Amino acid sequence: MTSQKQSQITDEILQGNLIKLMFKLSIPSILGVLMFSLNSFIDALFAGRFISETALAGISLTGPFTNIVGGFGALIGIGSASVLSRAIGAGDVKTQSKIFGNLIIMSIVISFLITIIGYGFSQELITFIGGRGEVALEGTKYFKTYILGTIIFIVGEACSKIIIAEGKTRITTISICVFVTVNVFLNYIFISVYNWGTPGLALATTIAMVVFSIINFGYFILGKSVIPVNLKKITLAINILPPILSVGISSLFFPVIMLIQNFVVFNSISDYGTKNDIAFFGATVKVISLASIPVMGLAEAFGPIIGINYGAKKQKRIKKAHLTFVTCGFLLLLLIWLPLQLSPRTFLGIILSDINFTDNDIFNFRILSINTLMLPLGIFSFVLFRSIGKGKTLLVCILLRIIGLKIPMVLLFSKIYEVKGIYYGLFIAEFISTLIVLILTYLEFNNLTKLKFEQ
Repeated sequence: MTSQKQSQITDEILQGNLIKLMFKLSIPSILGVLMFSLNSFIDALFAGRFISETALAGISLTGPFTNIVGGFGALIGIGSASVLSRAIGAGDVKTQSKIFGNLIIMSIVISFLITIIGYGFSQELITFIGGRGEVALEGTKYFKTYILGTIIFIVGEACSKIIIAEGKTRITTISICVFVTVNVFLNYIFISVYNWGTPGLALATTIAMVVFSIINFGYFILGKSVIPVNLKKITLAINILPPILSVGISSLFFPVIMLIQNFVVFNSISDYGTKNDIAFFGATVKVISLASIPVMGLAEAFGPIIGINYGAKKQKRIKKAHLTFVTCGFLLLLLIWLPLQLSPRTFLGIILSDINFTDNDIFNFRILSINTLMLPLGIFSFVLFRSIGKGKTLLVCILLRIIGLKIPMVLLFSKIYEVKGIYYGLFIAEFISTLIVLILTYLEFNNLTKLKFEQ
């Protein structure tokens, strides 16, 4: 029955109406990303409203490091998903059978190393990113509790990416909804009832992720996956490590490079601004991330469509899918972006209720929020490169975007305009990098045409 259902999903991806397919796969994905992002938003809400502004600033500083934990999960999951979706499209059962063993072994080894390093050097890491005084203390307390759940985070994240690669976006949405529900309930218990502070927030997230991981892991153990699973025969398939790592490494590099970017940004804010400026920047990023949810959900659904069609050598369908998703993503974002511009204080005030926002604050928010309109042009090209196995191209885009553009621009403009210059720099860098990605996408489509894929 499982193979028949997978065959039906695969046929839809290869031959079905793209707009109908987009909505079928994207609606669960958007809901899943919404719930996951809402969870981060709710954590910030509990920190800012029920603990203190200092707690919110401290948790904001841990973001780059918790993203790195997720990055390792993405390295394993997205790299494996890319290989799997192409194998499904090509009908390569042998490669499909090797995916799960690699996922488990890689997760265990990587999690062990991250936990030791993260817990042992938590205070130093928070100080490195720009934490000072009480803000650094709150960030350290949160991160020390969070990092103990590394194995749970990585396995859960990696398994969810494999499920998405099979086109089963609804399964991951269910597990995410359960995760958020448990986390919100535990946040209330640990913060409002027991007053456990930032460690309570981290503990609630970790326990909720245990439930999330059990659901995703159970999908494979119960035989629902196209991948055959035998826990007694878990082995590491060396031959598929290169394609997994070549694609997955970009998913790891992104949060690592974002760590460097945030080091520059937060330290620049610390140099030219105040604790309130750190909290405001954190709140701005939270609101913009929430606004970007529709595109992130569409991108989750876009991956298996491109990967499976690439494996089946459907070059024209790949181009058509890209245009369809970019257009839909832009229109959805425009509908969300307009209210943010009309009433920014309302949205920012949900997180930072006790702050009177200045005109400069609102101007900075609007500058950074313009970047959301450019997101579809970049994110779908990134997913395209990843899904067809062009990990090097994706890595070049990420390095150029952050190391080559964002960091130099932030340093340059902050010296001229101080805190406001940080927002200028991020906007200009995003605009230039989007133009470069569009050129690389055009060249990649030309390369696909030259391969003379079967239509």
